[in-house]
Amino acid sequence: MTHPYPLHVAIRAQCFCCQSLQPFTFTSPTDQVVCASCLHHLGPEKAERRDAEHIKLWVGQYADQQENHRKFAEKSAVVDAEQQAVIDGLAAQVAELRGVVAGQFDRTKSDGVRALLESDLVRRAERKTVLAQRQIDWAMAVLWRVGQLHHADPAKPTVCACGRSASACAEGRALDPQRQAVLDWEKKNVALLHAGARHALPEDHPEVTAAQRRL
Repeated sequence: MTHPYPLHVAIRAQCFCCQSLQPFTFTSPTDQVVCASCLHHLGPEKAERRDAEHIKLWVGQYADQQENHRKFAEKSAVVDAEQQAVIDGLAAQVAELRGVVAGQFDRTKSDGVRALLESDLVRRAERKTVLAQRQIDWAMAVLWRVGQLHHADPAKPTVCACGRSASACAEGRALDPQRQAVLDWEKKNVALLHAGARHALPEDHPEVTAAQRRL
């Protein structure tokens, strides 16, 4: 039986024995797609040992995925909190400056009010707010693209779109806590797109490509 993988190249492929992704370097199209740990599992008389070692392997991989997921979720929460704190702080600064202007309106000539509104301090704070929001939009667009590659297949809920089982897909499991936030961000930006306003959807988003075809 031949395999479809390239030869003389270090790749990761699904072992036919333990079903996990393992490193391979094939030198022949007829090489067995069985990882080094499973070579001694071949043969029906070794089934009990094979199953025990597979369970140990899967438990270890699951523990690693859980730890990676935990670290990803913690890091994402910290980044989100930091970005939101920046936005909140800059928005408060802009509001405070506008309040100062409003309080001075009755006793300041219009030219002075206009000059204060157009001052470098106000414009700088507004610019930082915009940049912070664009950084969040960029991060959400990246998460959206990852989600397109790693999500449950509606026809096979236990299988990820990447071909691996949902439980074995580390990327999909790491993204799970952020999926609702990405969905909310996507809905907001689709509405902006339809309204003709600036949006942050990537160029390959279906709604963007559909809008381009209508032009």
